[in-house]
Amino acid sequence: MSKDLDLSVYLVTDTVQCGALGVAETVRQAVQAGATLVQVRDPDADDDAFLAMARDVVETVRGTGVPVLLDDRVHLVAAAGADGAHVGQSDMPVAQARAILGPDPILGLSVETGEQLDWAVAHLGRGDIDYLGLGPVRPTASKPNHAPATGLRYLSGLAARSPWPCVAIGGVKAADTAAVRRSGFAGVSVISAICGQPDVRAATRELVNAWASGGLPPVALTIAGSDPSGGAGIQADLKTFSALGAFGTSVITALTAQNTQGVTGVHVVPVDFVAQQFETLVADVRIDSIKVGMLATAELADEVTELLGELDAPVVLDPVMVATSGDRLLDDDAVQAVRRLIAKADIITPNLPEAAVLLGETQATGLDEMSAQAVKLRELGADWVLLKGGHRLDARATDVLAGPDGVHELVSHVVQTKNTHGTGCTLSSALAALRPRNLDWPSTAAAAKEWITGALDHADELGVGHGHGPVHHFYRFWS
Repeated sequence: MSKDLDLSVYLVTDTVQCGALGVAETVRQAVQAGATLVQVRDPDADDDAFLAMARDVVETVRGTGVPVLLDDRVHLVAAAGADGAHVGQSDMPVAQARAILGPDPILGLSVETGEQLDWAVAHLGRGDIDYLGLGPVRPTASKPNHAPATGLRYLSGLAARSPWPCVAIGGVKAADTAAVRRSGFAGVSVISAICGQPDVRAATRELVNAWASGGLPPVALTIAGSDPSGGAGIQADLKTFSALGAFGTSVITALTAQNTQGVTGVHVVPVDFVAQQFETLVADVRIDSIKVGMLATAELADEVTELLGELDAPVVLDPVMVATSGDRLLDDDAVQAVRRLIAKADIITPNLPEAAVLLGETQATGLDEMSAQAVKLRELGADWVLLKGGHRLDARATDVLAGPDGVHELVSHVVQTKNTHGTGCTLSSALAALRPRNLDWPSTAAAAKEWITGALDHADELGVGHGHGPVHHFYRFWS
């Protein structure tokens, strides 16, 4: 068969996870829904049982053009009528496997580290293997003795160096598919994302559709107020989206009259027109991530809470409630509405004064207090809290990220500049722009922190206004 492989949705079977439906029927439904390659795997089966299962799978996909590979059992490929095999680092050596298979069958190899990739590049020709499985991306129960998970960022570096197409393996979920494709992989290899799912066809179609849209730039939506000086609000969000490779869309909640020296007026957009903007946009445009900023009133906050229920996309909430000066920007009713909105957010990004208002406590001054408040803020309903430490006078610029796995500190150097207008808007929109390309919020937050530190480093190069000027959103592109 042709080795023009489609690795995009690569199903690896698991006898236990396939359950009562069985391996062959799971494969049949997955292939009907668009799975592009199947690997039969059962490390606990003896050769006779494995061969019988492999033959059933081969017969199931006959005529579909979908290749069937055997995990490790190279010696059974011909007897099963399979199209090739996949070997790991502790399995049969590649040269021996290729000698048994001959030149035509497909052969894949698992690679876990840069050293293993370097060896493959140095010792294997393009025809010795046909693709690499890179991973694990995450820890996975299907291989309890797997190598340490290294994450997508590390593995994408290996994929960029590989002369063979690469598929991401190990704990990959449907929600990761777009990020994997945008990181240079040729496909995702999954077990539990298909095997054992209540609706195998629907689960497979989700992966297929996510892969199809994953080659496109992410579309990010900002729901916020306008800043005519361009440093904050909608204008900062759209600049951030563009600078970080996302296509920006917007729903405007308020018009402000402001410059780098202050705000002289606010005109709140009527709630029904905010809803009309949103409904008209999402009726036509896919939304991959959302940033929510200035909401101004309780009615707006409650309306946005309802609207967000219509979309299945990660939500970043910047709870704009307290100005840098310390002045309250929202009345008590609006603060309560923002608390209700938090339950719709995947991550919130309060500064220290905002965290204090949300919790009804005094403002944190030390890292221990910041960590404790970040953990308490999660109890309001968000999975993750990025508590910004910019209001602290310290030798290091430290933010605190609290999530289901505990508390992380994000540290950078302190930038000596007065040009910090819109920093909070910019950081939250950076999270929204970057999340579709990252597998989790810690890696997203680390990348956003690195980027905004650079934007602050270059802020003095702009010379915009006579007050607190904006950060440099395009410092990576403008000379």
